[in-house]
Amino acid sequence: MLKTLNRCAVVKKYTRTISSKIQGYDEVNKTNTQNVADFYAGKSIFMTGGTGFVGKVLIERLLFNCNDIDKVYVLIREKKGASSDERLKQMFDVPLFDRLKQEKPQAMNKVVPIGGDLSQHDLAIRPEDLEQLVEKVSVVFHSAATVRFNEKIEETMKVNYGGTKKVIELTKKMRNLDTFLYISTAFSNMHHMIVDEKLYPPPRTEQEVWDFMKSSDRSAGRFRKFLGEYQNPYTMSKCLCENLVSQEKGDAKTVIVRPSIVGPCLSSPLPGWLDTWIANTALFSDISRGMTRVFYGDSSAVCDMIPVDYVSNFIIIAAAKGASNKELNVYNICSSSVNPISWKAAADLYLEESLKHPRFPGQLKPTKALTFRSPFLVDSLTFALQTVPAAVADLYLKIKGEKPRHLHEQKRAVLLRDILRQFSSPALFIRSDRSRRLISGLSEEDQLRYPCDAGAIDWREYLRILYSGVQKYMFKRNI
Repeated sequence: MLKTLNRCAVVKKYTRTISSKIQGYDEVNKTNTQNVADFYAGKSIFMTGGTGFVGKVLIERLLFNCNDIDKVYVLIREKKGASSDERLKQMFDVPLFDRLKQEKPQAMNKVVPIGGDLSQHDLAIRPEDLEQLVEKVSVVFHSAATVRFNEKIEETMKVNYGGTKKVIELTKKMRNLDTFLYISTAFSNMHHMIVDEKLYPPPRTEQEVWDFMKSSDRSAGRFRKFLGEYQNPYTMSKCLCENLVSQEKGDAKTVIVRPSIVGPCLSSPLPGWLDTWIANTALFSDISRGMTRVFYGDSSAVCDMIPVDYVSNFIIIAAAKGASNKELNVYNICSSSVNPISWKAAADLYLEESLKHPRFPGQLKPTKALTFRSPFLVDSLTFALQTVPAAVADLYLKIKGEKPRHLHEQKRAVLLRDILRQFSSPALFIRSDRSRRLISGLSEEDQLRYPCDAGAIDWREYLRILYSGVQKYMFKRNI
């Protein structure tokens, strides 16, 4: 408890100190007059993770705003019998790309699927496709990763670390490579009280990780001890990947972008759009549907979230403006240092918006969620406020001759909440000074074209948009 209070005090003091410095960033002289789109003119891009949540928005933002971009090669693995070409067509068949199809349909032809797999030798890319990449690609965005927090460490390392190593090996063959940008996470070093925009030493060496995976003692206790201050294999693998990128950095400009919790679109191209359940979004939805009434945290725990269009816009900017050949460039794209909102406040705003609309049929009555750091209190209140009401509701359904469902939903909601404990509890402060300077150095035109300043977000309005997006795109309900 004392450690937690000390962390909170230091973060609050640091916030006051740095906020005065941030005020001056908007006055930075704009010395580079080249527009962001000019950087991409005539260039071809190779991208991994293009079919993912961030990847889709990144592709749309590139095609819509960078008219003279040449090609966007997207690594896509076959999945469930669908080829890379078929999966690309499926990817475009979502509302996110409607505006692009209507206003700039020819831009869609610039996207070229490249069959491959991060976990396979040489990414399983065909020789003829490899030749295109080697000859034509100037910019690489490496985003693909497994983001499951409870994934086995073998799979996490195989895809995240091994895949990154293979992508780097490919970039070394590219004859015209200008920039390599690795998309990490702001939580790759979350055991630090303050996360700066710099490279941190890895918690374990690559060899230590491989040795652990080969060891016979794989008990849960030893695994937790091996992870140490890292709560899951995902965040540890991301730190290892960052250091791998630094070690293998060649002559190309190299950038690491660390987003915090990525949420639905705020504005462009489609407010509220999402196609997957994101950590905080799923929790807020569970609270608004009466499934979660208590979770881990307190008033000092900041929900560092950032809209996906802001993340994608910043990635485009960082590759164009934020790199030099001399050093590794690290940027955090987040909100806690400039526009913080707590998990509790965000959940309450989401609930407030949900109460303006009719409830789902058969939905439990929602209430404002309680937050506690004590596992005993959380578990006790979960039983009293969630398990018991769910059991009573299921009994009522049985009496009516209907299939019970509330206890089953409870198990899923509690599992999600417990996984998120590592993010909703700590008093984490993620600095974004360098990112703010980069944004404020853009021309006025580019600042309007690529909005990504977290300081300008109205959280009440964003939570309203977030709620509408969840209803429309996840539950398929019009409100």
